[in-house]
Amino acid sequence: MRKILVAGSTGQLGKCVLRELNGRRYAVRALARDAGRMAGLEVDGVVIADLTKPETLRGACDGVDAVISCAGAAMSFNRFGDRRSFYEVDYRGNLNLLGEAKKAGVKKFVYVSLSSADKLRQTEYADAHEKFVDELRSSSLDHTVVRPTGFFGIHLEILKFASKGRGLVIGSGDCRTNPIHEADVAAACVEALEKVDDELIVGGPDVFTRRETVELAFTVLNRQPSLVSVPPWAFKLMINPLKLINRRIHALMDFGVAVSQIDVMAPKFGSQRLSDYFGVAAKEL
Repeated sequence: MRKILVAGSTGQLGKCVLRELNGRRYAVRALARDAGRMAGLEVDGVVIADLTKPETLRGACDGVDAVISCAGAAMSFNRFGDRRSFYEVDYRGNLNLLGEAKKAGVKKFVYVSLSSADKLRQTEYADAHEKFVDELRSSSLDHTVVRPTGFFGIHLEILKFASKGRGLVIGSGDCRTNPIHEADVAAACVEALEKVDDELIVGGPDVFTRRETVELAFTVLNRQPSLVSVPPWAFKLMINPLKLINRRIHALMDFGVAVSQIDVMAPKFGSQRLSDYFGVAAKEL
């Protein structure tokens, strides 16, 4: 497989996937919603399309050997004006892309979901991903679902809070996880192109409790930890009004509550460490 379409190419993970593909000398076609965000990306072709609008996707997969989709609704808390839900983008949007891939005769479809999703389907975020996985599995297309633990990028919110002297722990903070850098997930996505496995579950090299992750942020900042523990039910009550303002952000925070209450562990795949990532990010705060 030599020509790859990357959906979600302007996101943090998507950019890492493009770099990984370029490093391995694949021909890359990038699919993006905003042409302005393509600046500086090395690709062989660009398709400007919106996954939620099927008519814009026509021909996007023509001549492509495989699709890697890390496309989804924004994981950022800062993009408050973006109200597209996870069901709209992660489920229905990717379903539109799958339809185009099948029509074009694409040989492989790699999709990025999440680890431990079966324990989290009561949340919109996990359920939207898994509804698409269900569709992908029922299709005739060869596929691999990449299942990472939490991305390093989302942990930056913890570092930002710590820089202001605040550390939030939901519940006891005893549940464990081994978060993974986006670049390591990108490497897994590219390796999945040649794998026959229908799933690839990946985590980082270090295991933390949720409380230890917050404490690490304070340590990197050379600050005395100042942690506040909030019961999950109280946090859910606090975020309820967001349903009326921005459903996506509410769903993201609701997922954050749920995922913090279970162990999310995966086999070690990545090599980059969260402490180093925090150290670099701390210099930019």
